[in-house]
Amino acid sequence: MKSGVVLPVVLLVGVSVLLSAAGLFALSSPAAERGWQRNQLAQRQADIRSALEVLRLHLGRQRATVLRGGVPEVESSWILRETDQGDLILRLVDSDPTGVCSPLRSESGRLDLRVTPKAWWDRVPELTPFSGDLTKARQATSVRSLLQSNMSFEDFAQIEPLLTVHAEEPELQMDGRQRLSLGGEWNNEISARVAERFGQAASDVLSGLSSRGQMPQDVGDLVRVLQSFNVPVLDWVEILDAFAFEADVARGRIDVNTAPETVLAAIPGIGSAAAEIVSVRSSLAEQERSTIVWPVLRGIIPAEDFDQCAVHLTTRSFRWRVDFELGVVGEDQENFLSPPGRIRCVVDLGTPRPSLASWRSLNLDTTVQGLVMEQRAQDAEEAPNSLNDVKPSRRPRTRPRRGRPAASDPEPSSEPLRAPARSRPPNA
Repeated sequence: MKSGVVLPVVLLVGVSVLLSAAGLFALSSPAAERGWQRNQLAQRQADIRSALEVLRLHLGRQRATVLRGGVPEVESSWILRETDQGDLILRLVDSDPTGVCSPLRSESGRLDLRVTPKAWWDRVPELTPFSGDLTKARQATSVRSLLQSNMSFEDFAQIEPLLTVHAEEPELQMDGRQRLSLGGEWNNEISARVAERFGQAASDVLSGLSSRGQMPQDVGDLVRVLQSFNVPVLDWVEILDAFAFEADVARGRIDVNTAPETVLAAIPGIGSAAAEIVSVRSSLAEQERSTIVWPVLRGIIPAEDFDQCAVHLTTRSFRWRVDFELGVVGEDQENFLSPPGRIRCVVDLGTPRPSLASWRSLNLDTTVQGLVMEQRAQDAEEAPNSLNDVKPSRRPRTRPRRGRPAASDPEPSSEPLRAPARSRPPNA
C-alpha cells in the first residue's frame, strides 16, 4: 500500500475506535450509575434491618422486667459497623414527650383509636375538638390515618402523643404463665386449677356463682365479688393477676405506670386522682408496680370505687416505640457526616420471641408532609376561582310526549285512568 494511502486509513481506523469507545462508555455510564444506586439502596436496607434487629433483641432480653411492670432500659447509641468514612451509628431519639419512659414510648400508655369508648374523647381537653374524627377512626391501622381528614399537621402533632393503635397485651400473669379464663363455661378443669391455686373454698364460690348465672364477666365484676365477700385488698393482687375474661389478647388497657395524667383522668373512677397517681408512681417499689391495685394500696383510689376503673387498667406495656437516627459519624463520634436516616419502629414483647409490630422511615414523612401542605395550599387558592367559573345550570324545557297533550294542556286524555302501581294488586 502506498504511503499516501496508509495515513488516511490509520486515521479513519483510529477515529472509528475512539467513537466506538465513546459510545460504549456512554452506554455503560447509566448502567454503572444504576448499579451503584442499587448497591447503595441494598446496603441501606441491610443497615436498617441490622438496627431493627439490635433493638428487637435488646428489648426482648428485658421481657421479664416488663411482665413485672417495669420499663426497659436502653443505651443511647450503638456502633453497627465500620466504614471507610467512619462508624455507622444507631442513635436513639426521644419519642416520649412526657418524659416518663424516655427515650422509649409506652404504647399502652396511650388511648387506642380502635377500642377507646366514644365518651372518653370529650374527657381529654386536647382531644375534644377532634372527637368526630377520632370516632370515625375505629378501623384505623395507624394514627396517621387521621391526616386523611381535614386535620392540620399542627393539630395532628398536638394530639398524636396521646394516641396509638398498639395498646394490646397477652393475658399473662406476672410470672409469664397464662391466666385462668373465666370468660367461658365453668368446667371441671378450671375448677381443679382454681382449687390448686387458691384452695377448694375459692373454687366452690366460683362454681356457685356460675350455677346462679352470676359468674364475673370482666375484672370489674371480679372486684365487686371480692368486695361483697370482704376479701382484704392485699389479697386482690394475686387474684386479679390470675384470671382473664377476654381472648388471649386484651386491647385498649391503659398502663397506669406510664400513661400521661390527661389520659389517666379520662378513665372512669380515676378522674382527679390522676395527678396524685402520676406524682407517686416514680417512688413505687418493684412489687407495687406489678399490680393494678397499687393506687388502692396507696390510698389514692377508694377500694369501693376500684371496680369502675379496674377493667381499663394494666401495669405493663408489651409494645414500645423507638425512634432512632442511622448514619455515619466522623472521628468525634458526635456529628453525622451527612443527614442521617430517621426510623420509627414498635417492638412487640408479647411473645417470648420479640417481634416488630411496625416500622417506617420518618424522612419520607417529612417529604410527604411538605407535598400535602403544598397541595392543600394550592387547592385553597383554586377554590374561589372554581366557584366563579361555575356556570348557572339551565333548566331544561318540559316537552310534551309525542301524541299526548302537555301537562298544562286543559284537554283531558282519552286513555283510561290507572291506579298508582303500589295501589294495584300483585301482578297487575
